[in-house]
Amino acid sequence: MSGNQSKINQVGILHVAKSNDAYPYDKETLHIKLKTVKDDVEQVWIRYGDPHNYQPIKEKPDQYQWDPNSICQEKMTKAYQDESFDYWSIFIKPEFKRVRYAFIMNKGEEELLYGAHGIFDLNESPNQKNDNQVFFNFPYINEEDVYKAPEWVKDTVWYQIFPERFANGNPAINLEGTLPWASEKEVKNDMRFGGDLEGVIEHLDYIKDLGITGIYFTPIFEATSTHKYDTIDYFKIDPAFGDNATFKRLVEEAHKRGIKIMLDAVFNHCGFMHPYWQDVVKHGMASQYAPYFHILREPVINFEIKDNMPQIKFHECVGQLNYETFAFVPEMPKWRTGYPEAEEYLLSIGEYWVKEYDIDGWRLDVSNEISHDFWRKFKQRVRAIKEDVFILGENWDDSTPWLRGDQFDAVMNYEFTYPVWHLLDTSRDYNVSDFKNDMSKLLANYPENVALNMFNLIDSHDTSRIHTILGEEEKRVRLAFAIQMTFGGSPSVYYGSEIGLYGLNDGNRQCMIWDEEEQNSSLKSHVQKMIALRGQYSALRMMPIKWIDVNENQQTLQYVKETPSDEGTSIVYIVYNFSEEQQNIDIPEAYQTEVIDIYYQKGIQLNHSLTLDPLSFRVFEINLI
Repeated sequence: MSGNQSKINQVGILHVAKSNDAYPYDKETLHIKLKTVKDDVEQVWIRYGDPHNYQPIKEKPDQYQWDPNSICQEKMTKAYQDESFDYWSIFIKPEFKRVRYAFIMNKGEEELLYGAHGIFDLNESPNQKNDNQVFFNFPYINEEDVYKAPEWVKDTVWYQIFPERFANGNPAINLEGTLPWASEKEVKNDMRFGGDLEGVIEHLDYIKDLGITGIYFTPIFEATSTHKYDTIDYFKIDPAFGDNATFKRLVEEAHKRGIKIMLDAVFNHCGFMHPYWQDVVKHGMASQYAPYFHILREPVINFEIKDNMPQIKFHECVGQLNYETFAFVPEMPKWRTGYPEAEEYLLSIGEYWVKEYDIDGWRLDVSNEISHDFWRKFKQRVRAIKEDVFILGENWDDSTPWLRGDQFDAVMNYEFTYPVWHLLDTSRDYNVSDFKNDMSKLLANYPENVALNMFNLIDSHDTSRIHTILGEEEKRVRLAFAIQMTFGGSPSVYYGSEIGLYGLNDGNRQCMIWDEEEQNSSLKSHVQKMIALRGQYSALRMMPIKWIDVNENQQTLQYVKETPSDEGTSIVYIVYNFSEEQQNIDIPEAYQTEVIDIYYQKGIQLNHSLTLDPLSFRVFEINLI
């Protein structure tokens, strides 16, 4: 190994074997990635071969060496770049599903080999090129270990519904104190407006007409609150929403329209009124259900209870409770999922709604606070009943440990959400280069087959509305939906955001507006069109993005997405102007051709420049033979 100071910055070179840097894309293909310092390395090759291909040495036939004639060397592609690093990528198909590999990096006359045992200067140690003992190793592609999400997910557009505020279809089941629909604009969680499952059934055609192919419901099981994250009975639809028979009919009607149904599993904690917890409240550590929870000490309840509920605020509970909870919320005691009886109880819930009601997916609340062991068992149990059920985690940051094929199919991708917000929010010091860098990091870090299924959202019940975040500026909201629907993954629309509902934090849970005169019809048409384009052009659903131009002065951005086929390559070319001024955008020579403007459905000739209005975008299709 060279002791000389290399011209290449060796500190910034990174590859981790058997990780997101080297994973099976399918049962015969490996995706290999390498990170180097930005603009530091001119070219990278991967050098690889079968680890067991040894041949006799010509001069010493009784001795063997790794066969140099069997070694392949291929150029890697610089797939992405952010402010600090270059991300190199290649797909290879090892003939026998196993491989040893190393990276060769070039900068001027310098040539380095990077393997499992360090970095070697090939000008000083040229024989290291053929020494597979210093190479990285991928021992074997086991089909069982390949990440497999349900095939339908990557083509799905979700619609998230907060049931209490979507539609009141059966006033006969309204609880006492239910307010007239949409009578309050500044809503609070304790307000009830009578939204129910019958209301969803009545509006399934609206959802289908929007282009939606999957509905994600926040919790619908019996609970005390309007949000239902404090479950009382996991096997029963909340009476304010209807009954189990109504839900069964909803699933059947949705399926008739080609719409999947995903429910919310709150397995981190239950509600204070759950019968198991009420037994603990009554009997303390002597309760047969005490081991189901994380009880720290007696007395379990060390605060006042009135009308069967805690009379203490969550901010007063920090370090004071005698049992563990979600956050510091006393009304939400935390399940001890490692206790066998508690584990079996929760797993049986997951099975029940798949088996008895044919649901298509589970969204897992607070999923990153529950053990990996539990989620592995959960996946095995529900997949044994329905092999293409979708499993979605609620994680808010990097979720690699959960996305290795043994637990989740995807997570709610807030790592996508934040850059979209930051780019379009005028109060932030954030520009198109920052956006491109953050999105490049995201695309480089997750396996490509995982990214195809990520739940990409621009708002949800846990955030402010996109309309509010972007200062009620419709042009900016339209751009947010355009980015979302052209990015890839599995996008989600939070109910009502397509018609301009607003709201800060929990105030985002407004009643859906059903009077078309009060809806933002132009925004709705835009969302509907973007969903339709996503369905029509497969390139929009794919993950790889090729950045064409990022112009900080103009605040413009260009990228393409490609779909190869036997007939040629279909390219979708997307151009954005994020500034508040008209911009003349330089078009690269490769794209100066006849194109189809797929948003406006007309053919045009792209020349050396394109004029874009303030806060606008264009989407073009180019067919290369």
